[in-house]
Amino acid sequence: MDKPLKPLIVYFAPWTYWERENRSQPLARALAEQGHHVLYVNYPLGRRYLSRVKSLFVRRPIRRVQPRLHMTFGGPVLPTYYWRDMLYVPAEGPSWGQKAFAEFLVRIVGQEPFRGRELIVLSSRMISQPFVRRVRPSLYAIDIEDPWSHFGDVWKTSRRELLPALKNFCQEADVVFANGHQIAEVAQKDFLGREAQILLNGVDPGKFSPDPSIPRPPDYPPGPSILFSGTVHERIDFDLLEPAFKAFPQVNFVFLGVVFSHFQAQTKKLHSLYPNVHFLGHRKVEELSAYLQQADLFMIPSRLDEAWTRAFPAKLFEYFIFGKQTISTFAIKDIPPEYQFALRIAPDADSFIRHLGEGIKGCPRGERIAAYGRQQDWRARAAQLAKSLGLA
Repeated sequence: MDKPLKPLIVYFAPWTYWERENRSQPLARALAEQGHHVLYVNYPLGRRYLSRVKSLFVRRPIRRVQPRLHMTFGGPVLPTYYWRDMLYVPAEGPSWGQKAFAEFLVRIVGQEPFRGRELIVLSSRMISQPFVRRVRPSLYAIDIEDPWSHFGDVWKTSRRELLPALKNFCQEADVVFANGHQIAEVAQKDFLGREAQILLNGVDPGKFSPDPSIPRPPDYPPGPSILFSGTVHERIDFDLLEPAFKAFPQVNFVFLGVVFSHFQAQTKKLHSLYPNVHFLGHRKVEELSAYLQQADLFMIPSRLDEAWTRAFPAKLFEYFIFGKQTISTFAIKDIPPEYQFALRIAPDADSFIRHLGEGIKGCPRGERIAAYGRQQDWRARAAQLAKSLGLA
């Protein structure tokens, strides 16, 4: 007797740096490595008209990335004029682009090696709804990793219009995941109406780990330093940081990541005023460890508003692996009490200065921080996800 085919996880995610490095793609790879079959459906985000429907079928639709992991490649390209078209299915039903997108995927899952498998759908966006309603999978899971109420403003969608759509979206799901307790609490209050399971970001120890044999990057400033790794724009509270720039001229404040174009003038001004402030720009993921292992402290200096303090900071476990403390402007409840010593919470300039003065001296429990960080890898997250989906 032939063995029954293993289920297929159809994993929807937009083709963004965040998803490729910090959430869905590492999860998809870890699931495949643990023996699950995954079709990773990536699609572009944008306002411009991207492609005609017929072009979806011209290119090779999928490629095999690794055993049991396939990825849509070169298509499907979702034709859309509006971000909101990708955000949710309006009351009048899916747009023609969403219908074409759903039919494209139905065609894909009807081919080898996917034909005949039980379908499980996992998605963070409502673009999955037309496909789900078309194929009726055995389980539909939703990952609400974003602070949705904030993105309603970005997408020029009113809160009154957005929240009912989110509620309808989540009501269709069998399982809802949230990237942190704060996201889960706000979602339950605003639109979810039930409890979400917590699924934090993970870390890849193969990409993030100290290695003494790697030389100090030539552009990394000498002396004691505190480092931020991530995009540099208005989410960083430079008003809070500026007194620390003045109070610790001997400490280098290192910002590693892309500086948004509209913020470049301000960073140049800060560097001219404070020579100990350095904006090193973007580095490839495989280069980051060389920089992170040079830091004496890490920081998450976000402005205290809901847009940047609800979601779990993706970089935190990357920091932890290097065994140094992190100064954060907001509390991070997702870290267990026994490891809260790894965090220094500084919601204002005075407390930031105090914690910097204490933390720059080092932490005697650095190895405990690093060991905890290494435990938070994507394999652990994939095992948690598989168990919640009934696949363990």
